[in-house]
Amino acid sequence: MKASKFCSLVSIFTVLLLAAASTAPAAPRKILFFTKSSGYEHSVISWKKGRPSFAEKILLELGQKNGWEFTFSKDGSKFSPEYLAQFDAVFFYTTGDLCSEGTDKQPPMTSAGKQALFDYVRGGKGFIGTHSATDTFHTASESQKGPDRYVNHGKDADPYACFIGGEFIIHGAQQVATNRVIDPGFPGFEKVGDSFAFQEEWYSLKDFAPDDHCLTVIDAPHMKGSMYERPPYPNTWARKEGNGRVWYTAMGHREDAWTNPTFQQILVGGIKWALGEVSADVTPNIKTAAPGAYTNPRYIEPKPAAAVPNTLTAQEKNDGWRLLWDGKTSDGWRSAKSENFPASGWTLKDGVLTVHENSGEESVGGGDIITRKRYADFELTADFKITPGANSGIKIFVQPNISPITKAGEKAAVGSAIGMEFQILDDLRHPDAKLGHDGDRTIGSLYDLIPAPKDKKVLPIGEWNHARILSQGRHVEFWLNGQKTVEFERGSADFRARVAASKYHNIPDFGEWADGHILLQDHGNEVSFQNIKIRGLSAK
Repeated sequence: MKASKFCSLVSIFTVLLLAAASTAPAAPRKILFFTKSSGYEHSVISWKKGRPSFAEKILLELGQKNGWEFTFSKDGSKFSPEYLAQFDAVFFYTTGDLCSEGTDKQPPMTSAGKQALFDYVRGGKGFIGTHSATDTFHTASESQKGPDRYVNHGKDADPYACFIGGEFIIHGAQQVATNRVIDPGFPGFEKVGDSFAFQEEWYSLKDFAPDDHCLTVIDAPHMKGSMYERPPYPNTWARKEGNGRVWYTAMGHREDAWTNPTFQQILVGGIKWALGEVSADVTPNIKTAAPGAYTNPRYIEPKPAAAVPNTLTAQEKNDGWRLLWDGKTSDGWRSAKSENFPASGWTLKDGVLTVHENSGEESVGGGDIITRKRYADFELTADFKITPGANSGIKIFVQPNISPITKAGEKAAVGSAIGMEFQILDDLRHPDAKLGHDGDRTIGSLYDLIPAPKDKKVLPIGEWNHARILSQGRHVEFWLNGQKTVEFERGSADFRARVAASKYHNIPDFGEWADGHILLQDHGNEVSFQNIKIRGLSAK
């Protein structure tokens, strides 16, 4: 009797223990949210002073609701089999070559750490990627922005691209785009519907893994931007990696995407599947779901970025260039007739230096302006823009205090300050183009001495032409829009013969001075200048 009672008590106690065990909360699943940015760092994963980031705050809320415990890290050096073993899944929101310190200066992975990630997932764990997780470990060099980025590499793609199932190419302007749901039965899509659309930064992707199970396909043909000129392609997918599970969505750039209920439903479903909490059929379907997925957008050679006017690039600074006009003030310039800059006739506005129309007579307006310094061996460049019928010039080796030697009662034939002139002229409308010696008063000529070629390249009225003047020792060259128009040796027999036959014949040693000012001419017509740059050269 006593034994029977004892057995009954043991049985009751065992039942109670089993009941308690069944109601005890399960240990939270652990997820590593890794956000190292060796490339561009997105604001939603950027750590501020208080931490965590915006995305991390959303994940903390989702983790609390779903029994997930997140670890937030940007330290790639920790990646090893032992470190990863503590997590049930790894979640990437990363950019660039994670094996380099890169933009955020956080510790990089090693190649062994990268391999540890692959082995970890293949051994049965989960991987989740959002947005720029595909903008990570590019097949081409991270600095490669040319056509190679638009090519599918297949089996030769970076192992990470093969692992995650696709690779980022480029993105266009943020816009509302429609995503068609391919597998409404996959976890997270049960209540999404046939399609969804919202404002986001949408990636154009390539090199999709042949075993991708497409979950959504983006309606690229109806999007704005050349990077979307292609058939519909996958935007969210799942795939098996060995015994493990890989899930990715290109969404997640904007803060309002992270708070969007549709995005959150899809993300939660993807995390649950990657953790193995729910199951789903991930049979490869890319051939039927997105048959044109491997047709990438065509590469368009980008136009060179327009340099900010009146500035120097780093390369120009290294090469010794400096601004001869700063684009704002009259510093470094004065009137050819006084120590002051003209009070009228010239304006400095919006980065453009302009001499304005006056009565049509030389120097009735503001008059010529010259540099305060004198130059001998140099390379000078300037952009100029003329108006219909305009006449002006850029002079070098200018001697403002020298005048022609004239006989009693003879009028000087030179009205402007003395110097060798790169002619600026509207050849089609100004009468000077038909005067002189075989066109030596046309644009790009050495005025009144050496004509520019008739087939020179001149841009239309209103567009900026580019002048280049090189003076080194006795050698001088004039260039117009990348074409050499004049070349001569100062003081040579040919040069002196030309001077003797020109309006400068009565100016002693014309063009043979050791140095001189640089001049912008006021000839009574409106002409504008910008990007006036100079660098010194060693004398030949």
